[in-house]
Amino acid sequence: MQKKLYTIISLLRPHQWLKNLLVLFPPFFARKMASAEVLATIVPSLVSFSLAASSVYIVNDIMDRESDQHHPEKRARAIASGDLSITAALIIAIGAGLISLLLAATVSRAFEAYLILYILISFLYTIYFKHIVIMEMFIVSFGFLLRILAGGEAFHVAISSWLFLTVFVVALFLTSGKRLGELVSLGEGASKHRKSLSLYHYAFLEGVQWLCASVAIVTYALYTIENRSGLFYSFPLAIYGFLRYIYVVKSGTGDPTEVLLRDWQLMITGILWVTVVGVNIYR
Repeated sequence: MQKKLYTIISLLRPHQWLKNLLVLFPPFFARKMASAEVLATIVPSLVSFSLAASSVYIVNDIMDRESDQHHPEKRARAIASGDLSITAALIIAIGAGLISLLLAATVSRAFEAYLILYILISFLYTIYFKHIVIMEMFIVSFGFLLRILAGGEAFHVAISSWLFLTVFVVALFLTSGKRLGELVSLGEGASKHRKSLSLYHYAFLEGVQWLCASVAIVTYALYTIENRSGLFYSFPLAIYGFLRYIYVVKSGTGDPTEVLLRDWQLMITGILWVTVVGVNIYR
């Protein structure tokens, strides 16, 4: 029973729910995190997006079960390893998806619309777009933007143009880093895991990383200067975070969430960045 519960929890990939904190970025940067309206909406908005993401992950695992068996780490996933049947996984995915939609409806219709769009695009990515070089990275990055836009609707906050641009470029930076990490770790067997990897070149992905890092640094610098609240003090931490991630990717580990949770330097940098930004915004 305990093993089965662990299998189900691992299927949901709760560690990936960290990405859904992007929903809170609009109220956080708008100095509204302490308002009663925001506090009342945090739980349903985060849980709904997290369950929706888990539903998408499960469908993706079902579709990729054969290719995942060629991956040194993903072969241990519940579906690829055979620990959980496809039928059981589908039931869990449908259940998670329905609960996420019900919770989203309690937030607002606009928020629910963004969630539905996220689910639809994610399914299209799993079925088709993930095999199209470059386009697949843009689709993944668009998923990050949808979280930001949904957060703006949930908490009634206008999205800053600088925040929008920075999040998109950072998302593309992280996605290209993940692909580069896969190329490094999987080597000649990369195409067996993901078809699009056979079309990527190491130098191209490395160039995309440096391009996106440069653009993100500029947009974030302009945002901190425009804000005029001392946010520029967080700028060195942002640069260090970019450089540290690029360095870690070279070792073959590119998944943003796993890198953040496993690399103590990036974890500390992230905590310090949130602290510096929070202190300057809410002082």
